[in-house]
Amino acid sequence: MKVILKEVINIIRLPNCILSGFGVIIGAVLENYYNLQVLFLGFLVGFFIPSYSMIINDYYDIEIDRINAPHRPLVSGKINIKTALALAVVLLISGLTISALLNALSFAIAALFAVISYLYSWKFKRSGLIGNFLVASSMAIPFVYGSIISMNFGPIPFILAGVAFFAGTSREIIKGISDVEGDMKKGVRTLTITQGAKKASIYAFIFMIVAVILSFFPLIYFRFWYVYLTLILIIDVYMIKYTYGLVKNPDGNKAIYVKNRILLLMFGALLVFFVSGVLSYAF
Repeated sequence: MKVILKEVINIIRLPNCILSGFGVIIGAVLENYYNLQVLFLGFLVGFFIPSYSMIINDYYDIEIDRINAPHRPLVSGKINIKTALALAVVLLISGLTISALLNALSFAIAALFAVISYLYSWKFKRSGLIGNFLVASSMAIPFVYGSIISMNFGPIPFILAGVAFFAGTSREIIKGISDVEGDMKKGVRTLTITQGAKKASIYAFIFMIVAVILSFFPLIYFRFWYVYLTLILIIDVYMIKYTYGLVKNPDGNKAIYVKNRILLLMFGALLVFFVSGVLSYAF
């Protein structure tokens, strides 16, 4: 049982799904919305739909993962394909059902991104930058989804969605640097393959700079702006440090290290957004 649970956690990429679910809560909190039941349901939608997406991605990537990630559950045989697809269906139905309980728009958005996730894994991943944009949009939508479940549409969640989109695009480009061997053999046209690792790292750095610039825009909306500024500067400095370091050394192993660090920093940024939002409305 422990082994199965460990592999389920692995195949859904648990940290990414928690990040997405937490992003929904933050989007709602930044709209000054605190209905705990709705926030919990929003978190579940933000968790279940990405979990489904991760499994579908592994299903279509199984041949690529034989080269890039032979430890993945489907490639290693630790989870068989039928079980994985059954789990994906359960997660998809659960996410859509819960979204329908919230409101019609939340159901429409959840269904749209479920379709986009499928299309990405089935077709558009191999298109390079377009595929990067699709993944990045799935990182951005949780903030907007928080606005949707609260039925308030203030500017901050949309600004933060922009931050997540550009930072997510940067991370996806970096992932292409780390996965170049398998991608090349399977015809995935990442920027690394079409333009080389050096140029890809420069693009990743540029997208991260845009994300950092956008991260300063919420200052005018937060009451305790100096708290937000202090905390987000720490995140931003490390984001720039890691992506610029990759420009200087666009190596595959370095890219793995950087993309993992960026994920941790994105968790940190979520906490900064959450704390700043609560402080703005609580006092």
